[in-house]
Amino acid sequence: METSVATKIFALLCVFLLYGASPSLQTEKHSLYYIYTALSKPVDQPGIYQFTAMGLLDDREIDSYNSKEQKKIPRQQWMKEKMQEDYWEKGTQSRKSKEQWFNVNVDILMKRMRHNESDLHVLQWRHGCEIEKQGDEVKFSKGIDEYSYDGENFLSFDDKESQWVASVDAALPTKRKWDNVPILNQYTKGYLEKECVDWLNKFREYEDLKLRNSSPPDVHVFAKRSFSDKTKLRLTCLATGFYHKDTFLTIRKYRSPLPEYELESTGIRPNHDETFQLRKSVEISEDEKADFDCFVAQRTLKEPIIIRWEKHSLYYIYTALSKPVDQPGIYQFTAMGLLDDREIDSYNSEEQKKIPRQRWMKEKMQEDYWERGTQSRKSKEQWFNVNVDILMKRMGHNESDLHVLQWRHGCEVVQEGDEVKFSKGISEYGYDGENFLSFDNKESQWVTSVDAAVPTKRKWDNVPILNMYTKGYLEKECVDWLKKFREYDNKELRKASPPDVRVFAS
Repeated sequence: METSVATKIFALLCVFLLYGASPSLQTEKHSLYYIYTALSKPVDQPGIYQFTAMGLLDDREIDSYNSKEQKKIPRQQWMKEKMQEDYWEKGTQSRKSKEQWFNVNVDILMKRMRHNESDLHVLQWRHGCEIEKQGDEVKFSKGIDEYSYDGENFLSFDDKESQWVASVDAALPTKRKWDNVPILNQYTKGYLEKECVDWLNKFREYEDLKLRNSSPPDVHVFAKRSFSDKTKLRLTCLATGFYHKDTFLTIRKYRSPLPEYELESTGIRPNHDETFQLRKSVEISEDEKADFDCFVAQRTLKEPIIIRWEKHSLYYIYTALSKPVDQPGIYQFTAMGLLDDREIDSYNSEEQKKIPRQRWMKEKMQEDYWERGTQSRKSKEQWFNVNVDILMKRMGHNESDLHVLQWRHGCEVVQEGDEVKFSKGISEYGYDGENFLSFDNKESQWVTSVDAAVPTKRKWDNVPILNMYTKGYLEKECVDWLKKFREYDNKELRKASPPDVRVFAS
């Protein structure tokens, strides 16, 4: 009996609340690399130095050094805030030492290669590590320590074999020299597999703390006529201003992600301000537009961002159980408001208070709004408790079993430019997960789904003012609240982060 009750509760509470599943847990890849570049002679070009060094965390520059400034400096705000002054002092001394080493060795290689000193030659070194993260588990993936000369591979470290690999004959003397110092190879292997990974994790922790306090990514949706087929629409979803390259973006139909092969993607691209952007598109029939949404998820977001193509909704959902259930988080009566599928307020039979679920709801709606809302929810709780008993008797159901009565009502609008148009209104009741009674907005009358709903239909249709109020609420009052709430929500988003403006040519 307990299993069937729990199953029934879960199934019934999902009737009106089908959000769609989040993407499965994916493997994240992260990297930390340091790149050093030495020129054989100075070059009279702005921004080109004889020696440069930089640190890259997930391909974003976190520190830099050049032969002109001769100082290791932070390139991310969180690096400046988190790393102590002695970190930068020691880093500066280390970079100066490496600059001297490179100046000596680029000359050695030029002589070994018999290259002309009047020509420009380049010696580079890249070393660092990559990890894979799934959930809380972090695994070392690979380490790289490699040298190149004039853009060609020269010498690299084989991490598994703990020895150096020469790519050209001129690298053999260096390979023999370094392989003959086992402690050097041990240190290199230990740095790549342990010390580098520790720094990578530390930097990512600092970065995540910063990002959790920053603004969420800006998500925009666009719909345009297809260039190739004028009967088709091209839906585009753009996420921009995010730092994490593992940000997940997809286009969904009926809240199910489309296969990647159906989507056209730009891939993740850098913005001018160290953030990234990602855009995906799909072509559809125009009459399908309302079935699609843009879904963006990221580990720093408490919940995914979901935006529909110019379609918005405001719904209130009430759920009453015929008896209490001893399950955490399951109340005999609950009510919630949903703006574009995001919960904006809630009420339950234990707390018996209507409370805001969005910060802007708390800030914008006056105290009397919540007081009146609480009284309204309490009245509806009483109404539901009476009527779930009435329905059980009408259905001939056993009072020892669990039964559920639900009501969903609200409206949807479509936005065309600056014009907002009423799309549809819904006021419908469900009993034990099956359709029971719904309001036909066009005909201003109730429609029964089962014989047991006929007495209620007759009673309500015999009160014309009730049906007029229902129609008026769905088409006018609900739409007004929806526009008001969206205005408040948009103001909150504009306050959190200024809009990014992009131009594209394709």
